[in-house]
Amino acid sequence: MRAASPVVRWLRSPRFREIFLYLVFGGLTTLVNLAVSALLGRIVGVESWVLYNLPAILAAILFAFLTNRAFVFRSRGPFFQELWKFFASRILVSVLFEYGAMYLLFDLAGFQAVLTLAGYPLAWAKILTQLLVIVGNYILSKLVVFTSSRAGNPSVPPGEPGP
Repeated sequence: MRAASPVVRWLRSPRFREIFLYLVFGGLTTLVNLAVSALLGRIVGVESWVLYNLPAILAAILFAFLTNRAFVFRSRGPFFQELWKFFASRILVSVLFEYGAMYLLFDLAGFQAVLTLAGYPLAWAKILTQLLVIVGNYILSKLVVFTSSRAGNPSVPPGEPGP
């Protein structure tokens, strides 16, 4: 029997599992953010992104915390401590990218193109900022929030038996 190639071994690794699930749930989190943005953008107007951005961000953060904790990082750490760290880190990323980058792209650079999905307006700048948000959030989740998953096996807290 031939040994598995390095690519196959990586695809079967806990590290790949974590990254794959992060991207899946990150994509779903982005959809939550964009759906709330589109819905509220339709109500208050897409040019009022400052108003609809906050509820969209908060809904996405809550969804992301619950899914990342349970499925991506499989954390068994202190719930409220992780919740606090998660919200704090996500708010930091949101201020930098969702507000900072939106302001730069939409208001200063004048990139105000709108995509309409099923009658709901969505600024392209909002979609672009989500790419920055996904990368920034993964880094902070890995390094600051779910720190128990960093030792050895990325999906098992230290001192716990592996799968």
